[in-house]
Amino acid sequence: MDEEELMKKIRALEEGQAELKREVSKLHQLRTEHRGGGARSQQAADSSPLRRRAAGLSRRHHAMVMQSLGQAVHVLDLQGKILYWNRNAEHLYGYSSAEAAGQDITRLIVHPDDIPSLNSIIGNIFTGKCWRGNFPVKNKSGERFLVVADATPLHDDDCSLMDLVCLSEDTRTLRDLIDPSTSGYYY
Repeated sequence: MDEEELMKKIRALEEGQAELKREVSKLHQLRTEHRGGGARSQQAADSSPLRRRAAGLSRRHHAMVMQSLGQAVHVLDLQGKILYWNRNAEHLYGYSSAEAAGQDITRLIVHPDDIPSLNSIIGNIFTGKCWRGNFPVKNKSGERFLVVADATPLHDDDCSLMDLVCLSEDTRTLRDLIDPSTSGYYY
């Protein structure tokens, strides 16, 4: 696989990121509506099950999409706590969704030496910037490796910052895809 194929893979990640942002925004809106709230009551009426079906996907279908994405996905709140962790994140990092939920991302998958770099990246994302690049992480067993990550801020309908969405892929997987002897694999 050549550079063009790698660029196609990166574009696919970007498209997945955009779709994920839309889905997480919808989930966050539903979570807010579930809690109640005066200003949100019209939104609750606008997101009735009938209206959602007319728009395409049910709440359950949205959740299935999130779990089916081909990259590890996690969503962080403004304090860096994990709100969402999909199956591929479970596979990549070794923590179940239940273990990851509510945990500080820096303590879970980042080596102490890399925490200042991550805090800088997260700080910039929470000012509205997006970040894409390689970042060192660790899994549950302590193994360190690099991921290609794409992290973006998530805003609500009022453009208020809500969360951070991150897609990541093990760079070893991408290297395997670039290897001309590898045409693909099932996982």
